[in-house]
Amino acid sequence: MSRRTKMALGILGLGMILALAPVRSVTGDEMSPTIRDGDVVWVVPGLEVLRGDVVAVTDPLDPSRVVLRRAIAPGGTEVHFTDDGVRVDAKRLRIRDMGTAGAYGVYQEILWSKPPARAVKWLTRRVRKPAVHWEAEPVEVPSGHWYLLADDRDDALDSRWWGPVPVASIRGVVRLRYGPADLWRTRLAMLRGAE
Repeated sequence: MSRRTKMALGILGLGMILALAPVRSVTGDEMSPTIRDGDVVWVVPGLEVLRGDVVAVTDPLDPSRVVLRRAIAPGGTEVHFTDDGVRVDAKRLRIRDMGTAGAYGVYQEILWSKPPARAVKWLTRRVRKPAVHWEAEPVEVPSGHWYLLADDRDDALDSRWWGPVPVASIRGVVRLRYGPADLWRTRLAMLRGAE
């Protein structure tokens, strides 16, 4: 397939996503720095959720509200928080310190993958000082549920408070984000989890 054909198919696919997927304007910084207040996201309903995907989910504490969260662990896995980060089935999400943004430290989390699959990377933020560490007993994610985390690990509620969320509460998967570019991100980003 020629490069022009691939580009045309990519533009056609992007056009279909933009035309068919619900568009949402984001309010709040719970998924910052990846998705920020005022960004526009395209949420595709009915897609299979992959590890690392950003999903739109009915807020377990307020069913009239839909929030965005990152899918970390599917049913049948165990999630454990330790001083060195998040572990899923004893595999630690790799963390790389990217720098400082105001009172926050920005970190890149890397979801492991086996070659030839590509690793999935995203940014999170945490308050630098005083450092906040979350430790808890391991959680077994039940079948038909997902363990979801906010990218803003200190200022947002997620499965650490709610517990694992039923798949039926997931409204769709975010595949495209548009917003202002800065040091940490581009203006337009395709978002994709790992298989």
